[in-house]
Amino acid sequence: MDPDSQTADAARNIDPIGQPTHSPDGVDLTLIRWMLSLTPAERLEVLQQHIRAIARLRDANPDL
Repeated sequence: MDPDSQTADAARNIDPIGQPTHSPDGVDLTLIRWMLSLTPAERLEVLQQHIRAIARLRDANPDL
């Protein structure tokens, strides 16, 4: 890989305030930061919303 391409890739992985958006192994750090910015009750509500969405998908696709 040429150095210009590596620099461009690195620039795409920096958010507007200069923090990396992804770890070296590809983990999305923005989602982790967002979740940690929530209170425990807010985190629980987000997770419950995801569980309800999964349940709706399963109900709509019983053969899967």
